[in-house]
Amino acid sequence: MAEARENRRTAREVQQDFAVSLGYAEEIIWDLLSQEQAHVLDQKLRELIRDPPEPSAEELANRSRAENEKEAKARAKLIADNTKARQTIFDAVWEQRKYTNRQSLTALIYVMVVTDQKDVNRAEDSRTFSCHPVFRARRCITENSGRSSDSSDCCNLFIDETGRVYQNWEQYVDTNELPEGVMVAPEKGVYRLGTNGVRLDKYLTPAGRPNTKILGYLDTGSAIGGFAAACVPIAALLTLPVSAPLMAAAGAVGLASAGYATVRSGAKLVDRSKHEQSINVTNRDARGHWIGVAAGTVGLGAAGATTALTAATNAGQEVGAITQLTVNGMNISSIVVSGTGVANGVLDLILKVQDGDDITGMDVLQLSASLVLLTHSVYNFKLASTIITETANNNIAGFRDTLSNRQRRSFDKMSKETVRLRGTTRGKLDIIRNVNEMPSRQQFNDLYKINKNLNQQGVRYSFAPDGQGVLLNGEVQTTAAELRASVQHNQGPNVLGQVSQQIPASHGDSGRLHLDGLNPVSRLIGPMPTAKPRQEPSTYAAGVFALELSSVVVEGVTFALQEYGRVIFDHVINAESFEDLINGMADNLEPEVFDFVMKLTRTFMDTMLDDLTSMLKFFISTESVLFRILQQLMTHYPNMPYRVVEEHTGDIIRAVKEYFLSLNPNSYTRLQKCPNCVGYFSMCPL
Repeated sequence: MAEARENRRTAREVQQDFAVSLGYAEEIIWDLLSQEQAHVLDQKLRELIRDPPEPSAEELANRSRAENEKEAKARAKLIADNTKARQTIFDAVWEQRKYTNRQSLTALIYVMVVTDQKDVNRAEDSRTFSCHPVFRARRCITENSGRSSDSSDCCNLFIDETGRVYQNWEQYVDTNELPEGVMVAPEKGVYRLGTNGVRLDKYLTPAGRPNTKILGYLDTGSAIGGFAAACVPIAALLTLPVSAPLMAAAGAVGLASAGYATVRSGAKLVDRSKHEQSINVTNRDARGHWIGVAAGTVGLGAAGATTALTAATNAGQEVGAITQLTVNGMNISSIVVSGTGVANGVLDLILKVQDGDDITGMDVLQLSASLVLLTHSVYNFKLASTIITETANNNIAGFRDTLSNRQRRSFDKMSKETVRLRGTTRGKLDIIRNVNEMPSRQQFNDLYKINKNLNQQGVRYSFAPDGQGVLLNGEVQTTAAELRASVQHNQGPNVLGQVSQQIPASHGDSGRLHLDGLNPVSRLIGPMPTAKPRQEPSTYAAGVFALELSSVVVEGVTFALQEYGRVIFDHVINAESFEDLINGMADNLEPEVFDFVMKLTRTFMDTMLDDLTSMLKFFISTESVLFRILQQLMTHYPNMPYRVVEEHTGDIIRAVKEYFLSLNPNSYTRLQKCPNCVGYFSMCPL
């Protein structure tokens, strides 16, 4: 978790900026990702939890070899920890698609924890706080028809930076694992901007509440008691003199500590399961809890079985072979499981110290419980037959000592005869009875993202002849993902370095080859001199108006973009992304096909956009429509002439519409009433 530090601005001022960036007036807004856009969430998490940058050559030169090795080791560990943290959050957030028809509907909020102010009402003015990201995911909607996108007064899910999932805002407030202090958060986990700015909620974090502190004191006290109780049998095993009353008291304290630790470990597992955290034994925290439950259960069970065996013997009852075998197994299992708990606890503490992680009270408590169970189990371990024999002997001897000399002689004679006739075990039991009677789961986007880089390097991509990936300058075969990773992120092999040929000439049958053997340049040019000046619409995104006034040259044919209608530009969100798509089309499509795609985009926006927006309740951008039309073209009609592509206009429109309909986060069937709010929800398999 982030540590509290002094900031130049107050918690309210920072939250106000977050609300302006992440909220919209009084509306509840969401980020929608389809099943195919997991990489977008992954990238968001990489921006949220950033890896340390590579050290510069100057930094490496100014440090010794030992310092560089130490720095590299620390950097590698931080990257590994970040990777694990990102994956944990990703899995938890992506899993919540089960409530939104397999589409991810989330929003990011931030929670501040003020550490220098106890007054809840004054905390938002503090400058000393830590900042914690939380993902909000939609769960319920207000109507049972499934057509509503309103989640006002409904349950929203919250996923914190440790991957814990909370079923509603109240549960997050009551059971989060934030550090001790005052929590300053957007009201009910939603950024809303009123007349006085962002609306905030303030609460004491659970770690600062009295019941949590009392529980912490109990954990510490029980751990200390357990360690103290473990010292007594260790001393006895080292042949140091230990009195029977002291051993009995140590046993009672040890069993109480083990029982408390078992309950706490079980409660932790229930809490992890309730918050959708891993309870698999491969998880380090969960493994410790499982061992704690197992050690306590087996250890206490073995102690109880041994006590029962002793009591039965004292009562003169015969204990069968199966019962003796069961008691022997429980005692041996107790030693094995508690020993495993000690080894796991010690190893975890060592690894946490080496990694610089915090050692919690539960870590110490579980180690203490396992240690006390191990030491007492080893000290008290005896086979059931031995227990029976010693108990019987002690019982008989105790009774015998109460007799006078004469009575003792008669008792001895009678006892010997009983043993002679019925055997040692049954005979002694008969004697005792007589005595007792007496008193716990894009490629095109990648290429467009690096289009400028490829143009600068004089590289063009085409479909590989075997249908596997892309071909660069007709020479180097690769995949879009590998190419983007190499060009944009310098990861993996240097793909462009393998390209040695220039852009190949067009094939003689392509219909694009001129008599001089040269292809005309395809490019986006600025506003035409003949363009009529007009005022820029206020609804346009930055840079879009200049694009509308621009033209595109495709193999010598010029297309004025404004001829395709304002509806296209009204819905452009990112001018750079739209420009990349236009340039990519100009580089790879015939003029007739380029014109066809642009007109088809306008037709789709004119005829279907309103209905889709009304149904889906989210903004559909021109870029997304254009990209999906291009994807259909590249996937199903690659390198086909214009007349063939035109014949499939209806198929392309239908496929793009079906894609957007698949993004509907609502389900129209099987909605059930939420028991905790006014809304309804449904669940689907992922």
